[in-house]
Amino acid sequence: MARRVLKFLTAVTYSVADLITTETAWRDHLGFRTVDSGTIADELSEAWGAPASARQPYCLMQPESGAEVYLRFVETGEPYPFGPPGHFGWCATEFLVRDPDALARRLEHSPFRRIAGPGDLFPRPRAPRAMQVLGPGDEIVYFTRILPGGSQYGMKGAQSDVDRPFIVPVGGPSLEAMQAFYCDTLGLRRLEPLAFINPIIAQTCGAPPSTIIPTAIAPLPGRRFLLEMDELPPTAVRRPRRDGHLPPGMAMVSFLTDDLDTFEAEFRSTPAPLQGAPYDGRRVAVITGPAGEWLELIEDKSARADG
Repeated sequence: MARRVLKFLTAVTYSVADLITTETAWRDHLGFRTVDSGTIADELSEAWGAPASARQPYCLMQPESGAEVYLRFVETGEPYPFGPPGHFGWCATEFLVRDPDALARRLEHSPFRRIAGPGDLFPRPRAPRAMQVLGPGDEIVYFTRILPGGSQYGMKGAQSDVDRPFIVPVGGPSLEAMQAFYCDTLGLRRLEPLAFINPIIAQTCGAPPSTIIPTAIAPLPGRRFLLEMDELPPTAVRRPRRDGHLPPGMAMVSFLTDDLDTFEAEFRSTPAPLQGAPYDGRRVAVITGPAGEWLELIEDKSARADG
């Protein structure tokens, strides 16, 4: 088995058209607090291999629980509307919540628009219960409750009304290619694929609601995070990206890794130490996955394979 490269999910980065609108909505309606803000430093944009992102406004937000799993919003001025044709890459962010039904009532008349749920994900006792919404920048967000003993992956529930990201779905043209990358190359555990009807993915891609989406889960070490891989319908296309910029929409997911020197992949830029949250002087590098998705790797020598 390949060395486990991805140890811990530490941040999700979104490109948004309007930073103030997005930050205000996540603060006022979901309880996230801003822990850092400013403009993207030249050193960071160079590490990303995205020089055009330098000096773009950003904020880094943390859930009310205090979990060190962040949301970062970068104002690119580029809208990324929900809907067809659907693009390869990071698709959505799934958060732990205590009560999706109460949250649905709380989000009425807010910038968050409900597109499905709340509803149980499986017809069994203690099943996860979820709601799907669009955020102020049309970001696809899932809010999921996990009861004690209700997760087949041993996941624990929320520690605040709206807690941290815990699942990141990526969509691409080939499930096998994604499993080869994340499991065989990056060392996550390979599980058998499943066939799901996912109306939201189908709607995004302009496919019939009954379209079957081949899906596979890859757990990260420590029973805290899952990576979901979805084979998108043939109507989906590669995500457009302006030269030198971050990808639009859900731009990047950041993971801790224990050693960049032994990592066998092509970096977008030479690994370099960066200051400020969530880096704290650690080395950083970015790689591109098989669906065009960006993974930011933060080197942490203390990160252990067992989480």
